[in-house]
Amino acid sequence: MRPGLARTVAALLLGAGTVPAVAAPASTDGWQLDRVVVVMRHGVRPPTKAEPLPADIPHQPWPTWDVGWGELTHHGEQAITQLARLDKATYGSLVEGGCPAPGSVRAVSDTDQRTVRTAEVYVATMFAGCTVPVEHKEKDEVDPRFSPFAGAPLLPVDEALAAASAALPPGGVPALDRQVAPELQALDRIIACGSADCALADRPTMLTAPGGRIKLGGGVGLGSTIAEGLALEYADGKPLGEVGWGRADRATITALLALHATEFAITARPPAIAKAGAHALLGEVAHALTAPAAPRFSLFLGHDTNLALIGGALGLHWHVPQFAPDDPPPGGALIFERWRNAKGAYRLRVVYRSQTLDEMRDLSPLTAAAAMPVAFGACADGCKPEDWNRAIGALAP
Repeated sequence: MRPGLARTVAALLLGAGTVPAVAAPASTDGWQLDRVVVVMRHGVRPPTKAEPLPADIPHQPWPTWDVGWGELTHHGEQAITQLARLDKATYGSLVEGGCPAPGSVRAVSDTDQRTVRTAEVYVATMFAGCTVPVEHKEKDEVDPRFSPFAGAPLLPVDEALAAASAALPPGGVPALDRQVAPELQALDRIIACGSADCALADRPTMLTAPGGRIKLGGGVGLGSTIAEGLALEYADGKPLGEVGWGRADRATITALLALHATEFAITARPPAIAKAGAHALLGEVAHALTAPAAPRFSLFLGHDTNLALIGGALGLHWHVPQFAPDDPPPGGALIFERWRNAKGAYRLRVVYRSQTLDEMRDLSPLTAAAAMPVAFGACADGCKPEDWNRAIGALAP
C-alpha cells in the first residue's frame, strides 16, 4: 500500500455493513464524473483442468472447448466486447479527444491467459485504434493483488476456520448440508449418479485451512465447481444438448448457482478473511481514487474470488439476474465512480455491472440496466475535499 494510506484504513470498514442505499448522481445538478476504477472478473472460460471431478464420480465426457483449459474462449471474447461497448458509452467521455493521453488510462491484469486476454479485448474495444498496454507480472508469477493467499499465510489457521465457521447457518456444517441438499440432489441427477457411492448429497461438507486459506470439501465444494461449469457451458453458447449432457436448462443452472455463491459466502466473504484477502487490491483502488496524478480510468482485471473478497471486506452486495445473490459472473465488475462539483466536493458511487447468462450466450447488446447501484456509504451524498482522502483511503482493510 502507498505510504500514508495505511494510517487511514480503519474508519470506513467499521460501518461498511450498515450503509444507506446509493442514489445515482446526476451530471445535470452540477456533479461531473471525473474518475472511474473498474475491478472486473475475466470472461467465459472452460474448466481450469480436464477432469474437475474426482475419479470416483462417474459422468459422461465433458463438452469440448475451442481453447485450452482455463483460457478465455472466443465466444467469451465477444461477450467481453459487449461489456466494453456499454462501458465506453458510459465512461468514454473521461478520455475525450481521440486516444487517451499518457497517464490517463491504466489497465492491470493477473497473469493468467484468461485475465490478460480479457483485459486486452476490453481496452481494445474501449479505446479502439489506440495503444493501451495491459500491465501484468510474468506468467506463473504470483501477483498478491489477485492471488492474495498464494504466498505467506495471511491469517492463522484457527482464525481463518473461526471466520468461516461463523458464516455457516445455525447448526453448523450439518445444517448447511441439509440446506443445500435439494441442489446437490439435482446435480446428482444431471451427472447421472445413481448410487450412494458417487452421490454429492451424501458427501458431508469439510472445512480446512491449508496455509490459512479456507477450502470447502465435500458435496458443497464439488457442487459449486459443477454448477459453475454448467453455467460456463451455457454462457459459451454450446448447444443445449451439450449443456449438462442435455439435462440442465437455464433456470436449473440459475438455481444451482446458489452453491457457487454459498462457497464464496464461507470461503471469501467472512470479514476477517475478506479484509486480509482484499488488502492489496483495495489499496490500488483507494490510490486510484485519491492520488492527484492517478489515471482518470483504471481497470484491474482478476477473478471471481477478488470480487467476493472486496464484497465481503466492504459489505457490498449485488444480485445479477439469472445468477445467485452475490455471485460474481464472468465479466462482472465492481465499478467505483468519483464525482466532483464546482465547489470541489466529491461523491462516490459504486455499481455492479454484468451480463445475464442469456446475454452472454446470445451476445446481446447491453443497456444501462446492466449496471446496478450498490449500497455504500463513503461520500455517497457528497463530502468536502478534506474528508475525501480520509474516507476513500479507508477502503483498504
